[in-house]
Amino acid sequence: MFFFILSKILGFLVKPHFWFLGVFIIGLIFLFRGKSDERSLRLARKSFIWAFVILFVTGNQIFVNELYILWEPGPTKERIHSSDSMPRTAIVLGGYSRYDVENDVFRITGNGDRFMAGLQGLLLNKFDRVILTGGSSSIKNKPYFEAEQAGKYMNQLGIQTQKLIIDNQSRNTYENAIISKRILDSLGLHEPVLLITSASHMYRSRKCYEKAGVKFYEYPVCHERNAARNYHLEAFLLPNPGAMSRFQDLLHEWVGILVYKATGKI
Repeated sequence: MFFFILSKILGFLVKPHFWFLGVFIIGLIFLFRGKSDERSLRLARKSFIWAFVILFVTGNQIFVNELYILWEPGPTKERIHSSDSMPRTAIVLGGYSRYDVENDVFRITGNGDRFMAGLQGLLLNKFDRVILTGGSSSIKNKPYFEAEQAGKYMNQLGIQTQKLIIDNQSRNTYENAIISKRILDSLGLHEPVLLITSASHMYRSRKCYEKAGVKFYEYPVCHERNAARNYHLEAFLLPNPGAMSRFQDLLHEWVGILVYKATGKI
């Protein structure tokens, strides 16, 4: 539980929006104190400069895209829809949906390609089974068991229940790997599986599943990088909120890797 709560705290602290707001507020405090204190005025100016630097760097679309190009693995040459040589068992890592309580609807989010890749393989009869991972990662809200809801949604689309294996206990990538290993062993499946997750998340996933002893082939999806680098003038000049969010996601991944290494999970 301590590791789970720590990951949530760190997830909040790596938000560049939080950095910008915090430094900007510090600048305002020094500014109001600086009416009669030259030192406070200097600190206020430095705080505002740093706030601008944080905003410009973390919100620069070109800088963030180049980071993603360096970090993300490229798409696999073999694609699910056109290949007959992929593993018949796939593992889909969670983090691709949310539950719309007001409208009682299962909704796909930004990492939805994870879910769609698993669904595609089942609809095209490329997979005999798919392990859907993802329990509740909520600390204070009503638990949302993602794998269960995803399974129900696939059932509504005509996917047979026996082709779906639900892991509604794991709350993070480390637990995904451990429980996936237990499931595979219980089914007597020792051949490689297809590991489906976001490209930016593949490194941590790979290390967790390797340590758990699962044999797999990687299938990265949800690529954030623009490999064509067709940048426009606005990308050079203006900070972009979307770029800040993408930078946050990448930083969250890097911090997660460091924490996993420090705690011996990879």
